[in-house]
Amino acid sequence: MSGKLGRPAEDRVQRRREIWGAVGPLIEKFGARNLTMRQAAAVSFLLGGLYHYFPNRRSLVLFGLDQEAHKRVCAEFNKQYGHLKDSDPQAATEAFIRFFGSQVSFVRPAVQAALELGAEEFMSRLEANLNVGLDGFAQTLRLALPDADDRDLRAVARSVRRLVFAGLVDRSITQSEIEEELRAVVSGVPVGRRHAPFLDAGSTAVERPVGIHNQELSRHLVPDTYGISRSRAPLRKS
Repeated sequence: MSGKLGRPAEDRVQRRREIWGAVGPLIEKFGARNLTMRQAAAVSFLLGGLYHYFPNRRSLVLFGLDQEAHKRVCAEFNKQYGHLKDSDPQAATEAFIRFFGSQVSFVRPAVQAALELGAEEFMSRLEANLNVGLDGFAQTLRLALPDADDRDLRAVARSVRRLVFAGLVDRSITQSEIEEELRAVVSGVPVGRRHAPFLDAGSTAVERPVGIHNQELSRHLVPDTYGISRSRAPLRKS
């Protein structure tokens, strides 16, 4: 219990996330070294209770890399969208894109703080969390693009990894820009790598690989008013 009889226990992780949501923009604007606990308390409306959630400034400015917070976010995502992985892989792919975009916005202030403060150990945690997310993304992409080659899917995973890391360091990249670039990467995955004959200049039939870029999937990756796209038509197999 949190003090009074009958009052439910406080969701401490959620409260810390709310505080972080208010403090993160200050870190990006002024830097971690210039942020004071008084400023953080003011924007989070906790003039007397900030230390109850964060014992010092370092724990506050690095919260975006907190393992417990990331586990909670991943659990919430899986609970809300996990069923789409099998029932609607295209919608699941869009959900992952939005998830990565929001996570970049969530983590980036802490990455900036870690770079300022020299907290290298937190960067290894970030890499581990990102790898877990990419594994799940690759599995979902495999269901959304059953005709895609494994080599192409691995290349997409590497591209997504580079894009996310770039977004974490470059503060000029907005969340919507990250999501749009992720969609561009995913919709460019070639599918149907069968070889089809064509006539060369000498009218001789030769074979070349057919790389049909996934325009059908790109149309699925347009968010609706609920934030997740819905399949408009089944993917056509070439």
